Amino acid sequence: MLFLFRGHNTPVVRAILGAVLLVIGIAVHGQALLAGIGAVLLVWGAIGAFSNQRARPQGRMGTSGRMS
Repeated sequence: MLFLFRGHNTPVVRAILGAVLLVIGIAVHGQALLAGIGAVLLVWGAIGAFSNQRARPQGRMGTSGRMS
């Protein structure tokens, strides 16, 4: 399962897994630990996705003035 936490889509996988665990933790009575882990993964994935979006260059201007 650790292979899911490496690579380009890591924040998306964390967010999806966190959402699933959060829903399971809320749906099943007495599973507050799963809900807590899910919430942490969801927030961690969202922060990672936002930081990846900010770090990625959006486009560069070429010498002709067009986006490359």
